[in-house]
Amino acid sequence: MRKVLLCLCLAALVFPLRISAQTGPGSGAEAIPDSELHPETISIENDILDAVCLIEAGEYASARTILDSLDRTCPQDAAVQYYLGLCSYVARDLNATVDHFEKAAALDTANIWYRETLANLYINTGEAARAGELFEKLSVENPARFRNAYTLALMADAYRLKRDYGSLFSTLAELVRSEDADDEMKYRALMSALGGLDTRTFNEILPRIDTLTVRYIEAEPSSIHAHELHMEAAAGLNRHETVIDECRKLMALQSADTSKVVTYLSIIGDTYHQMGDMRKAYKTYEQALRLQPDYCPVLNNYAYFLSQEKRRLCKAEKMSRITIEQQPDNATYLDTYGWILFLRGKAAKAKPYFKHAMIYGGKDSAVVLMHYSLVLKALGENDLATYYKNLAESKNK
Repeated sequence: MRKVLLCLCLAALVFPLRISAQTGPGSGAEAIPDSELHPETISIENDILDAVCLIEAGEYASARTILDSLDRTCPQDAAVQYYLGLCSYVARDLNATVDHFEKAAALDTANIWYRETLANLYINTGEAARAGELFEKLSVENPARFRNAYTLALMADAYRLKRDYGSLFSTLAELVRSEDADDEMKYRALMSALGGLDTRTFNEILPRIDTLTVRYIEAEPSSIHAHELHMEAAAGLNRHETVIDECRKLMALQSADTSKVVTYLSIIGDTYHQMGDMRKAYKTYEQALRLQPDYCPVLNNYAYFLSQEKRRLCKAEKMSRITIEQQPDNATYLDTYGWILFLRGKAAKAKPYFKHAMIYGGKDSAVVLMHYSLVLKALGENDLATYYKNLAESKNK
């Protein structure tokens, strides 16, 4: 911490101390020419410099004694407030630190360092929005110094909290084009600005997110993050061809990573299913399983879609069986396997898998509940079948 404080002190000394004598109204003090220094002003300035030297030497208590005395005699001196803030920071009194730095920045609005220090302090206290607002003003005054990827990210957070989505997306677009940030920094900034939005807001701004990801790809054409974000935005907008195109680009970028290639093939297969092209969907699933025969998401979806068509149920059962052997507590996989058994006339054998699914989240799915009710009905357990059917119907309301 001491090294940081010394840097702060030395940087602050670059700026001239703006000291003014504090005299009461009607004191009768004569005007002093600009070329002359009032003795009181000289005394205050010397005391501040003494305090700064003590801070640099690590003698914060002694510095605080001088600064507290100055605060009583000249509370409107910005430098006094700034160095009191440093002493409060060493004492881990963040509230007092913020208070003093805010006073310093308000008293000397021309001192960029005071406001920059305050903005960085806001980050440490978890007030990113206030930091962003300060950096926004600083970037207007001095864009060469303050308009960079770091400050743009903070500004974006501030715009988001104010729900100023126009400014948010223009700032993020500038950020992804920035040359002073690497791909990882850009990605983290986007996740910070766009993550955790409520569903309604997210859906409303999804077209803007899609456009932003296009700008991101233009700036970083080889970025896996950029292509994945564009793919996810396209999926949310039901732009199936774009999803498939981005998955193929991601496969090319990561061709040596079999697990990644299989993941994207799975997404492509699911997308073809959404488009109603089952031939291409199954062909893609087969391609994925040749690379990784035990990949559960593909095995489950492939098996379930076959069960919906009531065809190749023996193959579907074999694939589904692999998924529950690997993940015996996965309610979705248990439902698929139990449902295929039911379709093959094995209701009694299917029942235990649905009972197990109920324990591990199956009760949250209307589909699983309805499947279970049909199995129970086939076994003659009509009361229990009606109970689960009613539960399923309540989920759909």
